[in-house]
Amino acid sequence: MDKFGTVSADGADPVPDELRSLFNKPDNVRVQMLPNELPDWGSLAVHFGAGARTVPHLHRNGQHLIVTDGVGVVADEQGVHVVRAGDVISNPPGTWHWHGATPSTAMTHVTVETPGDFDLDVERRDWEENYSPDLGK
Repeated sequence: MDKFGTVSADGADPVPDELRSLFNKPDNVRVQMLPNELPDWGSLAVHFGAGARTVPHLHRNGQHLIVTDGVGVVADEQGVHVVRAGDVISNPPGTWHWHGATPSTAMTHVTVETPGDFDLDVERRDWEENYSPDLGK
């Protein structure tokens, strides 16, 4: 990271132990904590390898995702949605969802959220339903 707070994708770290349960394939995910001096919000760059994604969860205060590279998916109660670099997704507070790469493509996004706000104690459902390897092609 340079003096302006720029973060290089080469500087991503393995998923820390306290966040591993948030991902289906934590060894195929790299994360970068972004510099922040404000206690009420946090930002994290997440690099998902093909097939890696979060497990279903929600954020009590909502979450924004900014897709910066690749093709990925965001799933909610309405289904699975393909997202691409440049897309911005706003998850309203309390929205059940998961997000990550497609089965065949990598994806990177930046999250903007209240730190520690995610809740994994949600209904699991058949979250791979309608999740096809053809997504993102």
